[in-house]
Amino acid sequence: MNAAALKAKIGDATGRLSKAEAVMERAIRQIDLAAREEKSIITAALASALAELKAARQDLLALEQVIAET
Repeated sequence: MNAAALKAKIGDATGRLSKAEAVMERAIRQIDLAAREEKSIITAALASALAELKAARQDLLALEQVIAET
């Protein structure tokens, strides 16, 4: 993998992490304001954001391994 492709993948993973973190922060702020029936909507948003964080984190770990091997 060349340096440009590696930079692009790192940029993508970083962007995905930032987006997921922003979604989680908004959801957490809404929890205090939400009525009981809205809590399930917030839970779904958090679960989705957490899944994206985990996937992005795995991508970054794989990229770090590629860097370590070069």
